[in-house]
Amino acid sequence: MQLYDIVVIGGGPAGLAAAISAKEHYEGKVLILEREKQLGGILNQCIHNGFGKNIFSEDLTGPEFVQKFIDKIKELNISYKLNTTVLNLSDTKEINVVNSEVGTFKICAKTIIIATGCRERPRGFSNLPGSRCAGIYTVGCAQKFVNIEGYMPGKEIVILGTGDIALTVARRLTIEGANVKAVIESKNVIDAVDKKLCDSLKDFNIPLKMMHKVVDIQGKGRIEGITLVKIDSNNEVINGSEERISCDALLLSVDLYPDNELAKQARIVVNSSTGRIKLNENAQTNIGGIFACGGVVQGYNFHESVVKQGYAIGESASLYANNSEI
Repeated sequence: MQLYDIVVIGGGPAGLAAAISAKEHYEGKVLILEREKQLGGILNQCIHNGFGKNIFSEDLTGPEFVQKFIDKIKELNISYKLNTTVLNLSDTKEINVVNSEVGTFKICAKTIIIATGCRERPRGFSNLPGSRCAGIYTVGCAQKFVNIEGYMPGKEIVILGTGDIALTVARRLTIEGANVKAVIESKNVIDAVDKKLCDSLKDFNIPLKMMHKVVDIQGKGRIEGITLVKIDSNNEVINGSEERISCDALLLSVDLYPDNELAKQARIVVNSSTGRIKLNENAQTNIGGIFACGGVVQGYNFHESVVKQGYAIGESASLYANNSEI
């Protein structure tokens, strides 16, 4: 069994900030566990700028922003394990872990910080009519394809939904040479928190179809097209409004839901409606010595907010570890 004072599960911006803060306030052994091949979390695939203005007084891309935290992690000699998956977490603060380097192993810690972020959950799209063929992806998956893996999800693309990631991906795909034939929204307002993203659709001549919904998906081996209709304020189909759009990829803008499975394993209390981990007045979960920060607590939020919370939680965790024994 490996012993650490503080273990951070998740190497995204919140987890990195928590680890840095913990190490700056406590001289014990700090470890970050990250399931991907690099630290930084989802911001590694956000290559547009707009990050870091209030933290570093710079306008940075996502990778540039997280690199500043990674540099600090290395400066402080904080240990981290990449390509490492946490299999389960107990309420006694024991962690079962697996990676290709050593196989399965167990870690015991004085203090644990859960910073597992959010994951895409295609809730609401499971009842889409038509074929379930290749070429249907979430927008986050498509963003990773393009910005990290280096290949396109398709050439003729339709995007269903208007969240922040969806509009960012629409712009990015157009820059990369794809024909984004439509962004479709069933409501009369866009979902994106950053409303300025809507301007990018106009800038790149990407059609935005409000008050529309998909009623059919065509294709056998791979998607070949979709049929959409216009709806009124009562969500009723307007007669004669059917339109077919040929495409080889359909991207779904989906809910970002707190990745709380490990918390549930440890019998940590989560909000039944939002899925967010609940923290008490001491910034801990209901299990003493287990803290949480970032998306798994706040839900989807701006990067600066999760980083700020990560710093605060790291300090709280260090105070707990300083007064505890393994």
